[in-house]
Amino acid sequence: MYDRSFDYYMARISRIPLEGDVYRQVLDTFDLVLGKLKKEEVRYFLLSLLGKNERIMLSKRFAAVLLLNQGLSISEISKRLRLTKQTVLRLSMIKQIKNQGFDLAIKKVNRDKMAKEINRILLGLAKESADLFFNWRIKPPNDYPSKR
Repeated sequence: MYDRSFDYYMARISRIPLEGDVYRQVLDTFDLVLGKLKKEEVRYFLLSLLGKNERIMLSKRFAAVLLLNQGLSISEISKRLRLTKQTVLRLSMIKQIKNQGFDLAIKKVNRDKMAKEINRILLGLAKESADLFFNWRIKPPNDYPSKR
């Protein structure tokens, strides 16, 4: 069961609550829109929707979760991201309670990192192979070792 006491420390919203159906419809619409947008479209959407401080706050929180996942200490994360230790600790507790969404996001980040690393290696190998091939083809015949 999710402990709603964590919500107290998150962004503030209107004190006038939405009715249940409206609340679900608003959240479902937001989830649907985010799910349908491509990477650049998400960036433009969030730039339009969120203010600078909100974007920074969300980005730093997610970065803290990524660093927690990598095993960095709360103190180190606090220093790197300029967050209070209390915020990092709270995010650590939230990550333990609501880990499913974080796990999905972390897997995507790791998959992208792995894909970039694989591409870097493959491009390096392709360049190396091309260099060897072209350098071999361009050399004049007298540069080849003689067979004696």
